[in-house]
Amino acid sequence: METPPPSAGGGGGGGKPDRKTTERIRREQMNKLYSHLDSLVRSAPPTGGAAAATTRPDRLGVAAEYIRQTQERVDMLREKKRELTGGGGGGSSSSSGAGAATAAAPEVEVQHLGSGLHAILFTGAPPTDGASFHRAVRAVEDAGGQVQNAHFSVAGAKAVYTIHAMIGDGYGGIERVVQRLKEAIRSN
Repeated sequence: METPPPSAGGGGGGGKPDRKTTERIRREQMNKLYSHLDSLVRSAPPTGGAAAATTRPDRLGVAAEYIRQTQERVDMLREKKRELTGGGGGGSSSSSGAGAATAAAPEVEVQHLGSGLHAILFTGAPPTDGASFHRAVRAVEDAGGQVQNAHFSVAGAKAVYTIHAMIGDGYGGIERVVQRLKEAIRSN
């Protein structure tokens, strides 16, 4: 099937395919490319019909809209990542001076869960070792909490500690644990 049938118009000795064959090959290539584009966009036809029922300009319009929406989503996620990692890389002059001092201050968010505690701690700089993380866990245990789960991760210029603990009524309860936890983090 590689060789085209002999053309009725004659012509050359078979070196150059005729227009009909060239056009058929071009259409097949375009159909493959459109099929590949449709598989990448993965959008369902609006009326529930077959994908071939939409015109090529419509398919290109859907693909262009998909690309635009994806670019907006990427930009939004980059902005969100920049905010979560401390806002570095923007090059703005507001990140120096007083803003740098508040970025280094640790933040403590605590959720009371009945007799339990869920603490999320954000430090101003990633730890070079696990000492500050272990100090936070030890502070919860010293205040009477029983740590159920604890882990930390580094996101950009911040370390994020998450501690789940069960708190008994002894030693002053949850308030004492929260106070000791904040003291341990701020003493870094």
